[in-house]
Parts: sequence; C-alpha cells; structure tokens
Amino acid sequence: MSESTVFDEGLAPLRQWQASPWGRLRYTTAFANLATRLPPGPLDILDIGGGNGLDAVELAAAGHRVTIVDFSEQSLAEARAIAEDRGLAERITTQCAGIDDVADEFGPSCFDVLLCHNVIQYLPDPAASIAAALAVLRPAGLVSVIAPNADADPLLSAVRNHDLDGALDMLDAPTRYTVAYDTETRACYPDRVRTELAGIGLEVVGRFGIRTVCDYIVDDEAKADPEFYRKLERLELALAGRVPYLFTARFFHFVAARSD
Repeated sequence: MSESTVFDEGLAPLRQWQASPWGRLRYTTAFANLATRLPPGPLDILDIGGGNGLDAVELAAAGHRVTIVDFSEQSLAEARAIAEDRGLAERITTQCAGIDDVADEFGPSCFDVLLCHNVIQYLPDPAASIAAALAVLRPAGLVSVIAPNADADPLLSAVRNHDLDGALDMLDAPTRYTVAYDTETRACYPDRVRTELAGIGLEVVGRFGIRTVCDYIVDDEAKADPEFYRKLERLELALAGRVPYLFTARFFHFVAARSD
C-alpha cells in the first residue's frame, strides 16, 4: 500500500479526531506555542505533512503565507476547501509531495518557518529528511517539530488503562502503534530527538508540551462539556511551557533554530 493510500484512508478518522476536545487542544496549543517564538510577520511557512490544513489555517488567519506539502491529494483538496470557506485561500497554497521532495520542489532559502507536525514518527530517518529540507529555510528561519511523546506512553497506559505490564513493556520500546493509520510508527523520545536535531545543526530554542493533563483525565465525556473544556484549555495553555508538566505531556513540541 502506498503512503498516499494510507493517509487517504486515514482522513476520515483524522477528521473525527480533529473535532474531538483532545484534537482541538492539539491545534490550539500548537498555535499558541508557536506564537511565542515567531518573529513579526507576515512569514512564509512550509507545512510539511500538513494534511487537511488545520495548522495552516490558524497561521494564515494570523496573516502568514502557508504552503502545505503532503502525500495525500485528498487531504490537500480538503485543505483548499477549508481555506476557501474561511476566506484564506489567497494565503494558503498546496503541493502534493513528501518531505524528501521539498528541496527539489522549491527554491533555496524561500521559507521562514518549516513545520514538521506529527511527521517524524512516520519517517525511517527523520534527521536526514529534515536536514535535506533545510535547504528551503532562510538563514534565520525556525523549524517546528511536534511528535507523540514516547516518555508519556507508559504513564498513560498505567493511568488510563490500568495496564501495568503494557506500561513496563513500553519503556524504551522502539515502536508505537497508531490506531488511525493501523500501523507501527517510530517511538519518539524527546531527548533523543533533540540530540538528532543538534546533529544536523538545529538548536532547540523552545520546548513545550501539548495536552499536559487532558489525556490523564479518564472521563472523556466531561471534556465535551463547553464549560469544562474552556477551563481545560485555559489550564493546558498555562502548563504548555512549564517544567515539569511539559515532560509528561502527550505530545512534545520543539521550536529549533540553526546553531551555526
């Protein structure tokens, strides 16, 4: 099965996840985190693996120009429709390609920010792929990386599922299973990813957590209550950049700059 087919078939479950309280928190918190590190705009942003564009529309609404790159043309078509519906079509463009293609698809030094959100867990060699993509980044540009936090998985297994054996097995395990795409993915440990980024000349200048408490609250129905969600979102935004809470968040979020 091709990569485009896998992500095409996963589009419907992705939409359901995006509409959930925990899905909404993922995008709201990511945007808030980025806003603390982005220079004054408007900026040219390349959203690698951007799918149906929910990260892109937030940034475009803030005045930036966003190009979405993805394997799935179905996802890109939906991104264009969402951009049109929100009056952002002039600020969002799409290109059907993968991370390893961006250096050939675009000219050198033409973007201020690269987004790699929920991408690296699917790559065989994330550092090499990001290193190749850096050709399109301007000298003072930033790279934003979001991935599931493998350090959080044992805690979540123990707290949510009472699966203590499963939690023990997850410690340092190299892979994780993703339900949405029915496949094994790379387990992303934040400290290891930071080291990999340093190896290609990227220094982490901002670290955040996404969903620091949401996934540890077992009562998922409560999160659908508007008042509860409002309080939850406020707490998540307050904790996203705070130690120690960010270390056990469901996702880690790095903003990195060239160290040379």
